[in-house]
Order: sequence, then C-alpha cells, then structure tokens
Amino acid sequence: MQTRIQGTTMPVLDVQLDPNESVFSESGELSWMTASIQMTTHTQMGGGGGIFGVLKRVAGGGSLFMTEYRAVQYPGEVSFATKVPGHIVPIQLTPGQELMVHRHGFLCATPQVTIGVGFQ
Repeated sequence: MQTRIQGTTMPVLDVQLDPNESVFSESGELSWMTASIQMTTHTQMGGGGGIFGVLKRVAGGGSLFMTEYRAVQYPGEVSFATKVPGHIVPIQLTPGQELMVHRHGFLCATPQVTIGVGFQ
C-alpha cells in the first residue's frame, strides 16, 4: 500500500492498493477509484461491534455504514478528497495507541484500526 497527498487548499489522498489490500472509510467519502477496486458496505468495519457499536458511532456523529475498498486480482487506486478547505494529515498508529478526532476529521484507515466514540 502506498499513499500520496496531492494539493494544498483542497487536498486529495490517493491510496494505491496491491491485490487483496484494503482500506475503509465512512460511506460517502470516496472521490474516485479504478476498475479493479471492489466496494463493500458493512456496519461492522472499524470495530463496529454489532448494533450497539453502530449506534455509538451514529450517536457520535458518524455514519451508519462503513465502506471497504479492496483491490481484487490487480493493483488499484482509490482517492478521497476533503469536503472543506484544510489539510490531510497522515497518522501512523501503533497497537494500543488512541487518538481523538473531530467527527468529520476521519477520512480512511486500514482494517487493523478500530473506531470508537468519545465525548469531550
């Protein structure tokens, strides 16, 4: 998997996936993708945790569904663009590390990342 952030005021995140690699995001975050990418919508991605996990995510201002983008048979590319002017900041998480992000601040992640809800 390789990532590239392009642009300044309205940046775009391009993710190049090798076969069987995937990323997920909230529904509606996709800008464009190549033909070898398969989209699957789940309520369980990002550590959904059943109906209770989904309700927590919605209560926190997130989306009911998460979409997985997987390269099937061939490498592919999926791109996500910001909806408002700002920056895309890549963050490398280690196991056990937590990060609190504004409800519209999450763009996409690898399947190893678990999304939860926090209130401040």
